[in-house]
Amino acid sequence: MYQLRCAASLSAFGSQLKKALKKAAASPATGVLVDTRYMVKPIDFSASAIRHLRKHLDELGLVLAATTFPTRRGFSDQRDLQPRIEAVRGALQFARDLGTDVVTLNIGTVPVVEPDQDSPGERDLLVDVLNDLARHGNHVGAVPVISVSASDLQSLQDLLADIVAGPIGVDFDPAAWTGRGVDPVSTFRELYSVVRHVWVRDAIRSSDGTHREVPVGRGEVAWDEMLAVLAEAEYNGWVPAGASGGADPASDAIGALSMLQSITMG
Repeated sequence: MYQLRCAASLSAFGSQLKKALKKAAASPATGVLVDTRYMVKPIDFSASAIRHLRKHLDELGLVLAATTFPTRRGFSDQRDLQPRIEAVRGALQFARDLGTDVVTLNIGTVPVVEPDQDSPGERDLLVDVLNDLARHGNHVGAVPVISVSASDLQSLQDLLADIVAGPIGVDFDPAAWTGRGVDPVSTFRELYSVVRHVWVRDAIRSSDGTHREVPVGRGEVAWDEMLAVLAEAEYNGWVPAGASGGADPASDAIGALSMLQSITMG
């Protein structure tokens, strides 16, 4: 029988680490996603502090499902690029030290290659950076797991085909694809072999092409179909929930995971 691996974004339970972990342990989640830029920072964790955190997670019955490392700009933007690359390299190593091999990154929009372009452009830069990060991740034992902003499926697939220096994965967000007017179920079928992380998020698309995130189950994502395609693909990664547009992020996360469990048990 297919087992869904439910996780929660730790930030949904507040900014104080110990309190947030305790709340997560009392939720339907068995894993947590941790932000290593703002919540659990490498500079604050010595080797002994890392061991203590890993032990505390084990005592609470939680697994570190993944880390996330937000950046202010995408990786095709040359402004302050080298420090950004070094920071992500550090995040890959830190994730491995903490006990996970998944680091989620939003890389921005995949640049379009102009037909008459005869010199390296933004897309070439993005490919170089991702190959660098994939190579480093392969060296330390962690995988960059990427999401893109406002890019189509073909652009993402073409980009993935150019990353050859090491493993790379896709951070799949059904709400984001819904917001682009794309069916997330069929999109997952196209990407399933490289998907390493699936968000539990929902969205409603407006007639003007914009969209807004809403609590899971109140949007347009067909979660019964989404869960069926995860089972069909034998997806064995984590499915984390977090804040999703409601006034209470913790309730959003708990409600989302409870809904998924009710679907899988029904």
